[in-house]
Amino acid sequence: MRNQKFDLFLKPADLPKSAVITWAMVNQDFELKSVSEAFFNLVNKPISHVLNQHLCQCFSSFDVTNVALSEHESVTSHWVDDKGLGIQGVFTPVPDKQGLWSVVVSKINLDDKWLMELHPDYHHAIQSSDEWLTQIEAVMLSKPELVFQTAVEQAIALTYSEIGYLHLYNDKSKQLTLTAWSNSALAMCAIPEQKHQNLDEAGIWADCIRSREAMIHNNYGHEQNQKGLPQGHFELNRHMSVPIIYRNRIVGVIGVGNRETPYTPVDAKSLSVFATILWHSVELPRSMRVLWKQSQVIKSQRERLSHTLVQLIGAVSEAVELKDAYTAGHQKSVSQLAYLIGEKLGLQHEQLEGLKLGALIHDIGKLGIPAQILAKPSRLTSEEYALVKMHSQQGADIIDEVEFPWPIKEMILQHHERLDGSGYPRGLKGDQIILEAKIIGVADVADSVLSHRPYRPSLGIKKLTEILESGKGSLFEPKIVDVCLDMLSGHEFENVPCVCHLQLEPVIEVELYNSLGEVRQLMRDCNANIAVVRDETGAKMVGIVDKGILDLWHSPLLDTAAERTVDRNIENKRIHQVMSHHLPIVAGKTILKDAKHQLDREPHEFLVVVLDGKAIGAVTWKTFASAQSYEFESELHH
Repeated sequence: MRNQKFDLFLKPADLPKSAVITWAMVNQDFELKSVSEAFFNLVNKPISHVLNQHLCQCFSSFDVTNVALSEHESVTSHWVDDKGLGIQGVFTPVPDKQGLWSVVVSKINLDDKWLMELHPDYHHAIQSSDEWLTQIEAVMLSKPELVFQTAVEQAIALTYSEIGYLHLYNDKSKQLTLTAWSNSALAMCAIPEQKHQNLDEAGIWADCIRSREAMIHNNYGHEQNQKGLPQGHFELNRHMSVPIIYRNRIVGVIGVGNRETPYTPVDAKSLSVFATILWHSVELPRSMRVLWKQSQVIKSQRERLSHTLVQLIGAVSEAVELKDAYTAGHQKSVSQLAYLIGEKLGLQHEQLEGLKLGALIHDIGKLGIPAQILAKPSRLTSEEYALVKMHSQQGADIIDEVEFPWPIKEMILQHHERLDGSGYPRGLKGDQIILEAKIIGVADVADSVLSHRPYRPSLGIKKLTEILESGKGSLFEPKIVDVCLDMLSGHEFENVPCVCHLQLEPVIEVELYNSLGEVRQLMRDCNANIAVVRDETGAKMVGIVDKGILDLWHSPLLDTAAERTVDRNIENKRIHQVMSHHLPIVAGKTILKDAKHQLDREPHEFLVVVLDGKAIGAVTWKTFASAQSYEFESELHH
């Protein structure tokens, strides 16, 4: 029965050859007497460095004081191998061989609870990791050389190491730039003057770049394929390095060394996270500077485009009026009235600008109407009127492929649509009509009724009130009608009621640290002679620069054979060094009389018009003269 019982169990010979077991035989002094092939492959050292050698020659972190061999039962121990991997060893006495123990070795997960016992300070390191996170702000504000030095010292503290370094790497040239060493490393050896190394010639710190993963050496002095350290280098026993990866590209390496306890993959992960956060904090200010420069270019281009767009729309409006002499000034009047109505309704500045420009060309489709019909001194026939009604669709077709930042096409197409669907060209109703088109529609009717026509005189405000009130709610938006009549009945509407409605001179905004050359180029690009200087936050205007100031600081020798270094250096002066701190500012809502009085007392020949905290242009004596001429023409027209 006893033999039959033992036959139920597997024998050593029954173990498949594919089932690899890593094991060895040790004596009471932990000297290896025999090893399996799997054990030999795991250790990866010459057999002469294994047989009859102490177990710690194979695993440098193995501590015999933690293992009490027993002749009666198995003993389990844990340690970290020279590559940072977790190892479990089970020591079992061999019954028929006195004084020998078999040790079965297996790899284990470092995330298991035993890690806390192996590294008592590891839990503390995790808890205190937020300490270096709070210092990222200081790293970001440091100068470049201090950023990397600070990073190295923090890496040492994070990993409880003795020395550290950080080197930059150029992936294209395959070259390392020796950048920063810890103070402890500098104190122990002289750093070579050579600042650059090719990847193939670099030492231990380049291993992680070559492999693109973290590298751990827990027994570097005894590694078979170690690379020699430079002469005079301090002794290196344990070492860990990780590649710094940014946008899937290696940009550097950070490494630490000579810790009392072995490094583990968990330490490597922690250092990698630190390096990633560090590099993003370094790159953020650089990216912000690049974005700022790009935003300045975009801002300049946008201002130039906006100015060109306004000029183009004004030219198109003039072209319509040249063809239709009897409605000269009609589009400008509608544009100004629509702007004031929109302002009373609380529209934002950007929407108001679009409304003003849309109204300025709302009759552009009349370019396609025969001149004899537009200039006819008598009433139109039904056929002629049907032809004129096509101007809304024709106007929308003209600008169909032009991309505006506002719904200009819809304003042109819908300004004759009515709430009840009785308008043209599409018979839209209610909310199908955009707000801007509703406003232009009311302003269009108001100017038409109040203006003189070849076939009739002005019908007056009383008739306009009657027309708008009768169509209120059915044809026109009630709120728009109320605002329009309130303005006109109270004589609030004028062609140019305040300075913000004048044809202003262009003004650009620049920053304190812009150079004279940059501001001069911006002015040239935007066809402007005046620049407002804002503070570092961009929230406050702190100075003014005009063409006169720039000309005063412009050397006539520039770009000539007589040019000197000092002439070119003047162009690099910062604008805050030459700007006028006196701000000739006038609010956009200031009436013309008060604005003229203010300009008369100014040392400057202009006033910067500010609306909602933004400089929208400049008013000069020439501006006032043009406004007075326009008011005189409008009075004749009305």
